[in-house]
Amino acid sequence: MTRPLLTGLMLLCLMLAGNASAQTPFSRVVNEAQLKEVMPAAERFSEKSGTPPVYTAFVTDPASGEEAITGYVFQTSDLPPEEIGFSSTIDVLVGLDLDAYVTAIKVLDYNESFLSSRGDFLSIRPFQEQFRRKPLSDPFRVGRDIDGVSRATITSWATSRGVYNAARKVAQAYLAGSGFSSAADSARNTRDHLAPLSWEDLKTQSLVQVMSASLPDDTTLILSFAYMGNEVLGEILVGTDAYSRAERDASSRFDDGKLMLVGIGGNASDPFRQERFAIRQGDTEYPMPRRQTVYAGSADQGKITGQANFAVAMILDPAMDLGQPFTVSYDPQNGQPPYTIDIQLAGIALDLALGREIRAPGELAMDDMMLASSAGLLTDINWARVLPLLMIFALVMTAFLRKNARLRWLALSITLVYLGFINGGFLSVSHITNTIKLGPSMILSDLPLLMIVVFTLVTTLIWGRVFCSSLCPFGALQDMLTRFVPKRWQKTVPAFIHDKALYLKYVILALIIIMALVQSDISIFQYFEPFGTLFFYSTSIVLWTILVLILLASAVVKRFYCRYACPLGAALGVLSLVSLRRIRRVPQCTVCKVCEHACPTGAIRNQHIDFKECVRCDVCESKLIEKAGVCRHSVASLTSRGVTLLPVSQLD
Repeated sequence: MTRPLLTGLMLLCLMLAGNASAQTPFSRVVNEAQLKEVMPAAERFSEKSGTPPVYTAFVTDPASGEEAITGYVFQTSDLPPEEIGFSSTIDVLVGLDLDAYVTAIKVLDYNESFLSSRGDFLSIRPFQEQFRRKPLSDPFRVGRDIDGVSRATITSWATSRGVYNAARKVAQAYLAGSGFSSAADSARNTRDHLAPLSWEDLKTQSLVQVMSASLPDDTTLILSFAYMGNEVLGEILVGTDAYSRAERDASSRFDDGKLMLVGIGGNASDPFRQERFAIRQGDTEYPMPRRQTVYAGSADQGKITGQANFAVAMILDPAMDLGQPFTVSYDPQNGQPPYTIDIQLAGIALDLALGREIRAPGELAMDDMMLASSAGLLTDINWARVLPLLMIFALVMTAFLRKNARLRWLALSITLVYLGFINGGFLSVSHITNTIKLGPSMILSDLPLLMIVVFTLVTTLIWGRVFCSSLCPFGALQDMLTRFVPKRWQKTVPAFIHDKALYLKYVILALIIIMALVQSDISIFQYFEPFGTLFFYSTSIVLWTILVLILLASAVVKRFYCRYACPLGAALGVLSLVSLRRIRRVPQCTVCKVCEHACPTGAIRNQHIDFKECVRCDVCESKLIEKAGVCRHSVASLTSRGVTLLPVSQLD
């Protein structure tokens, strides 16, 4: 026998002998030897007990001579739901030490169809040995930090994820002081932040961004983008099963790269093609070949349910800086230029992408905000969002203080285009309800949002509803409707109807807040805030119907929505009751109707102003400056004509 052949036979015998100790017992009954195999440092094991059930491993403390716990051993089948391999579930015995490290694993039982052709393929030592001394801080992803069994990717994935999921549950229950606890707390806090939010909430917080592409045949392709390069994010967005499959497929193709969810909706006649995507960040172009996109479910689980027809996930190039904005383009390849959307990760998605700890809802304190170490307010400032806001604020206040109509119309136009259609950074009553649900951290962790909130609160407390006048894109849209719709179409609501109907928005506000307090998992605000439908390109026919009806009403009645239906306007109206600087009235207002007829919200009756309904539009103040009404005549001249005027002390 030649020497090479003899060497080969010896190696084969060694391999078989090595495999013998790892052979799967094909039984869910655990014996002492198996416990010792996955927790070799232990001297004794307890009976299985506890919630979840575990075997507690003990060693003798050499210093005291007393027994001490050294870890826990458990079966993945005791911690449902179990991951399913190619044909069945896989029961694995796992050891976990007090530092949240997997000490070792042993496959106990599985019934894969591959067994008949490949034998006990999970028993090979290299596969199971990878889990020895593996920290739970690792993601346990096949193809990335776990090498799967050749031609058994699904089974390898199920084994790895089963060990990972079960070990995390045991760690959460028994290892409160371990290094894993902070990661577990961060995951739990992420769920607490996001679980109460609806899809509309996610769009409001820029966690979901939408691109709508109108095709030449009058059909529309709607693409919804959301970062889901984190297990909790993925499971919340598309459900556990769809995320697990997407992550498994991505791991089998690439060693690294975070996932970006793309929900595909609309009624486009041209089928969606994932290879038409491309990403640009700075001067770098990242093509998106077909294999770099994986299927992410049929949009029937998670927050995306009902918001898309199906979903895919783009595997982002690991060279991308997720803290910086990037542009996604979709080329319809029909002669039209590519459709693009600028994406900037924000809020929790940005924190997770950058590896920041997620604090519990309501936990972020003011000193944290000032330091901005965890919230990222003063670090990683996105000047592309901050500077335009500062310029808009400056323009709005200049127009307001100078009572300059041209500047105000310029501010309205920029507000409508930028805050409405481009940035989507306007305020919504959802910010109130989400603050109720999640605490102030939802606002404090997003600097542009915080800027708008502070501007709105300060201006309202000083002057009244300046936000409604010049910083609300839907208010701007209504003012433009009034400006361009023929005057003969516009009607005045009778006073006795108006006086009762204006309280409807306060009822809506109360209903939304009560629902947020009582049914935190149900959001109804989207039915009362039609601007979300318009600016976020909703796919709901019901919401578009509501929007069209409100726009038609606003074309006939000035600021119809602001008068009778806006819950955010109602909230600011209540706050404006304590505003410091109100609109000046003069004795001539007693007999003048000019401002009353011009007021877009019906807030003026002769000399009286219902200040909670006033949106500080500058119309009446400009008329007073220009002396456009009875105020062109002096008090003395009016009195000499027998006109009775109220003294200044009795005016609003």
